[in-house]
Amino acid sequence: MNNFERINLKRRLVVMYAVIILPLTLILLFLIYELNVFCKSYDAIVLNVTRANEYNLDFKNDFDSVMYQMVARSITKDEVETSVGMKNPEEMIRDAEQTFDSLNVTTSSGQARDKITSIKKLLSTLRDRMEDINGSIDSDTSYDENMERLDTDIRILTGLIQERIAEYIYYESESMEQVRINMDAARIAVMNITIAAIIVAFVASVVFYVIISRSITEPVADLELKLLQAQINPHFLYNTLDNIIWLAEDGRKEEVEDIASSLSQFFRTALSGGRDLVRIQEELNHIEAYLHIQRQRYRDILSYEINVPDELKSYLIIKMTLQPIVENALYHGIKNKRGGGTIVITGRDEGDRVCLSVADDGIGMDEERLGYLKSVIAGEIRPSEDNAGFGMANVAERMRLNYGSHCRIKVKSEYGKGSEMEIYIPKQKEKLNKEELSDKNEQKI
Repeated sequence: MNNFERINLKRRLVVMYAVIILPLTLILLFLIYELNVFCKSYDAIVLNVTRANEYNLDFKNDFDSVMYQMVARSITKDEVETSVGMKNPEEMIRDAEQTFDSLNVTTSSGQARDKITSIKKLLSTLRDRMEDINGSIDSDTSYDENMERLDTDIRILTGLIQERIAEYIYYESESMEQVRINMDAARIAVMNITIAAIIVAFVASVVFYVIISRSITEPVADLELKLLQAQINPHFLYNTLDNIIWLAEDGRKEEVEDIASSLSQFFRTALSGGRDLVRIQEELNHIEAYLHIQRQRYRDILSYEINVPDELKSYLIIKMTLQPIVENALYHGIKNKRGGGTIVITGRDEGDRVCLSVADDGIGMDEERLGYLKSVIAGEIRPSEDNAGFGMANVAERMRLNYGSHCRIKVKSEYGKGSEMEIYIPKQKEKLNKEELSDKNEQKI
């Protein structure tokens, strides 16, 4: 009997261990499966965005350059490679079409696929306009006429293609939200498995699930933040490089050096050693470099002031938060007002928060436009497809991802008088390493 009871007890222990281990094993297998699905979905999105971003960064500049060489040197597309060592523009268009054909197969967002359709139509039109210039070169059409076609046809089309690619990246990146929804569904499924398995294993199952859930969902938020940050509109870079080329051709060496130096400062902050958070001082340096470059382009219409107290400059801010706001003030405020205007950046202490303000005396917004922008910033509606509000939506979403409910964005505007945008962020300082702490103590001495 004693032996029987001993064996029976062992069996009871085995059953108890099985009851505890089996649900945990099932949950582990389920989570591994969900993690595999998540990784595949995420990898597909990242691959699509990366491939599109290569064209976002290079296509316009490369295509405009080769067409300029054709017009300037009066050479046809078939002579480009042998004459100046550049790629045939026909091949560039064909490669782009093949790339977006393959992206259309793997793209998960319907809106992103619509952008691919638009891109392909624009590429077809671009081929026609390129052939027009190529044919006119063969027929000895005047240089001025071809140069006008380059400006009015080619550069406008490549600019539109660039905008559609940026919009494609935006919509494809939004698919990350669907991944987050799938993770929520996985959370419910895991809870059901845990409850159905046995109450004895419930506590252990929940603890195990929470650990795995955090290890997955927190990187999702971080990766989503980085994807949004990568969407900063590159048109500013292209325009700046074009400006440098024109100044260099005109022999204005000092202005070239000035803009190149500011551009270096602009990207130094943009890269910032891979950090997502930078000091407000670094962000202001970034903005000053941006505005200095824009001042060279819009000398007659743009002036700016930066007045932020020194005691606020050591607090941290998400890098490239102010640049889209300042860009919005310039392109939608100052440029649309006759006679130009001024952008003023200020800061003030709000107790446990810092308030940074970007104000302009540009054209301002009517009630309908202001209401639309507020809804975009609040995440209640998506930006319109003409790219209006994309930058503001980007800033608002990155702030929500990083600060949660501890941030705030306020917009004030009056048509004909100007606009002001205020952002409120929690006070946050980075920890100093030993070298920085030593330098700081020496400065106090």
